[in-house]
Amino acid sequence: MNDENFTPAITSKLALATITGVTAVQVIATMAMLIPAAIAPELARTLGLPVAMIGFQISLAYVGATVMSLAAGLVQRRLGAVRANQTAAFIIMTSLSIIAIPHVAALGIGTFGLGIAYGLTNPAAAHLMMKVATGANRNLIFSIKQTGQPLGGVVAGLVAPPIAVAFGWQWSLLAGAGLACVVMLAIQPLRPLMDGDRDPATKFRGAVFKDVGLLLRMRNLRLLALCGLCLAAVQLALMGFAVAMLAEEIELDLVTAGVGLAVIQVAGVIGRIGWGAVADRVGDARRTLIVSQLISVAAGLATAILAPGMPLALIFGILFMFGMSAVGWNGVFMAEVARMAPEGRTGSATGGVLVPVFIGVMIGPVLFTGIHELLGVYTLSFAVLSGLTVAGIIPMLVIGRTAGKSPKPIQN
Repeated sequence: MNDENFTPAITSKLALATITGVTAVQVIATMAMLIPAAIAPELARTLGLPVAMIGFQISLAYVGATVMSLAAGLVQRRLGAVRANQTAAFIIMTSLSIIAIPHVAALGIGTFGLGIAYGLTNPAAAHLMMKVATGANRNLIFSIKQTGQPLGGVVAGLVAPPIAVAFGWQWSLLAGAGLACVVMLAIQPLRPLMDGDRDPATKFRGAVFKDVGLLLRMRNLRLLALCGLCLAAVQLALMGFAVAMLAEEIELDLVTAGVGLAVIQVAGVIGRIGWGAVADRVGDARRTLIVSQLISVAAGLATAILAPGMPLALIFGILFMFGMSAVGWNGVFMAEVARMAPEGRTGSATGGVLVPVFIGVMIGPVLFTGIHELLGVYTLSFAVLSGLTVAGIIPMLVIGRTAGKSPKPIQN
C-alpha cells in the first residue's frame, strides 16, 4: 500500500500534533549537528585538536546527510513517516552518546551518524506535512516545520556551552541525547494514526538511486534542486562566517558578534513563517522565492558597506534582512518540492532534491573561504557571494509561471 492520503480524518488537533512533532524532530536534529561546534574549544582541548578542525565535523555530518538522502524516501515508505522520524531521533541519541567518548574516532563515527539522522528527517516530515496541509496553507505549514532549523541552532548555542562549563563537555552531548529520547517517545502516539500508508514490502536493493532518478526525470524538480544548491551554499556561508566578519573586521567584541549571529537566526525563523504566509496569500511560491532572494542579493551587496564604528542598529538591520531572506527560504522551497512531487512520492522527491541541496551546504563554506582568500575582506566577500544567489534565482525564472501556482486544494 503506498497511498499518501491513506490516513484517518485530519482534525485540527491531529494536524497540530503532527506539525509540532516533526518540528521538534527538526529542532533536535539541527541542535545535535551544532552541539560539537558550540563546545568546540572544550572538545578540541580534550582531543588534542586545533579548534578549527572541529569545524570540519559539520562537513562530515552533511556527507552522511547526503548519503542518507539517497535512501530516505525508501525508508519512509517502508517504516512509515512517524517511525522514520523516531528512527532519526534514536540515531541522534546514539550518535551524541558516541561523541561523548573522548576519542577522535568516536567524534568521526558519531558525527557521520548525526548526518544520517539529519538526512532522514526531511523526506519523512514532508510526507506527513502533505497529509495535514491544504492548498491554502501548505507553504505556511512547511515553513513552520522548517523553523526547527534555526531554533535548533539557538538551542545548541544557548544550552550546550553553559552545561559544558558547569559540568563538562560530555554532559552537554548527553543532555542533547536525553532530549532526543524524549522527542522519540513523545511522537509515538502519532504512529498508529499517521503511518497507515507504510509499505513493509518496499525493497532497497537496486532502488536506492530511484529517488535521484525521479529528480532526473522531472525538469522542474531538477531546476528546484539547482536553485536549492545555490541558496543552501549562501546560507551556510552566512551562518559560518558572520561572527568572524563582525569580530575581525567590524571590530565588535565576541559577545556582541554572537548577538549578531542570533539576529540572523531569529530573522531566519521570522522569514520562514513570513514567506510561507506570503506564498499562501498570493498563491505563487515560485514568485515568493524569487522576491525573497532578490532581497538576499540586496542584503549581501549592502554587507560590503559595513565598517567599524557604524551604528549597531544599521549593522544588525542589514544582517536581519540577510537572515530573513538567505535563511528564510527553506519552508517555501520544501513546500514547492512537495507540491511538484508525483502523488504518493513526496518523500522520494524530497530526498532526491536534498542530495544537491546538501552538496550546496558542503561547498558553500569552502567557496566562501576561497573568495575570502582572494579578496582578504569578509564584507566584500559576502557581496561577491551574492552572485551565487543570482545563480539560484535563474532556475526559478526558467520554471514556467504556472509551476508556482496552487490551482486547487490538496485533498486530504
